[in-house]
Amino acid sequence: MGIFDFLKRRKMPATIENAMASQATDFVNAFSHPRAPVDASKLDFSEGSLHLVDQVLQDFYRRQAALPDDLHFLASAYVFETARRQFGGRYLRGDQENPFVLVIGEPDFRIGVFVMGKIKGRAANGPEDNIPFFYAGIAPLVDRRANATLV
Repeated sequence: MGIFDFLKRRKMPATIENAMASQATDFVNAFSHPRAPVDASKLDFSEGSLHLVDQVLQDFYRRQAALPDDLHFLASAYVFETARRQFGGRYLRGDQENPFVLVIGEPDFRIGVFVMGKIKGRAANGPEDNIPFFYAGIAPLVDRRANATLV
């Protein structure tokens, strides 16, 4: 099942922003049971909470297991929404590897943040695609008001 098949199964909100926020909340809710591998109460959309996302993806890497499409999308939405809550921005359609991109800084500057390929890469490639490290690259670009793409 692809990402778009997953999205079609759900009644989607009117905007991509609302849909992404809903999917990010679903990611948190997925870990709200007592035996979850991470504590959902700590998934608070802070930069520090991205270590928990990274931990979930590390489990897939360690087991050399494929990341399910639905979890790929939910984890991506969580990282996207963490960034959008901190830096603002809007979503645009992307490409095959990154179906969505968060664009921050318009109209003064434009930073494109491609999360989805990084999430998939973290599960497949391990620590070299560390999510907190990736995310930490956003703030300096915003501070410099750079035109950049973060992949």
